Amino acid sequence: MKDYLKNPNFYYILIPSVATIWALLACFALMPAASNGYQELEGDYYESKDLIGKIIQIDPGRLDYKQQKGSSADFDYATAIEQFAKINRIAPSNYSLRGGKEVKRGGRRTKSADMTINAIGIEDFAKFLSSMVIRWSDLKCELLTLTKLKSGPDSWKATVKFTYYY
Repeated sequence: MKDYLKNPNFYYILIPSVATIWALLACFALMPAASNGYQELEGDYYESKDLIGKIIQIDPGRLDYKQQKGSSADFDYATAIEQFAKINRIAPSNYSLRGGKEVKRGGRRTKSADMTINAIGIEDFAKFLSSMVIRWSDLKCELLTLTKLKSGPDSWKATVKFTYYY
């Protein structure tokens, strides 16, 4: 074994040196990085707080959605699709909606609807579909068919089958 490892003076120098290096590293590298990370998180917090305030202002019904969950009048395809079609600038004459009967599937009540949008851009359709599914967590897109139309480079016919689980 090395002789310097047996010498206690080696440890008297090594331990304070390592502690000094660690303290300098913490003081000049780790603390500023942690401070910057904290400031970024604090900024994200205030930004999200403002966004949540705007969401509550626009749609206060989201706050009591879970409390109303037991009622079947909670979700209506016609009003939900009309609301999100208006937000995403889809004209009522540009889509058709066909609702189905309420059935029991897998121990849960479900209601299906078929929607056809005659001509829409792919980005607008993605915004529409994602906003619908995000807003209504029990709404599922069971089937989606996109057909390219010859009327333009970004013109699609979309057929969607929605299922809502009560």
